[in-house]
Amino acid sequence: MPEGIEKKAGETVGPGKYICLDCGHEEVLDKSEQDLRTCPKCACEEYQCVPMTHIRPDIKSPEDVANPPKR
Repeated sequence: MPEGIEKKAGETVGPGKYICLDCGHEEVLDKSEQDLRTCPKCACEEYQCVPMTHIRPDIKSPEDVANPPKR
C-alpha cells in the first residue's frame, strides 16, 4: 500500500481511502469537501489517508470521481 498522510476526525477531506490507525477500519469517501468523522467501530479520531489517485490511477480530480473515466 502507498504511504499515506495522517488526518484527524473533523478535518475537511477529499476523496480517498481513510484507514483507522487503531482498528484498521476503512472508510472510502468519494466526494470532495467532506468532514472526516470518528471511526464508527472504535471512535478513534486518527486515520491514514490514501488519496483517490492511489486507489484508481485514472481518477485525478473531484470531477473524475463524480464521472469516472471508462476503463
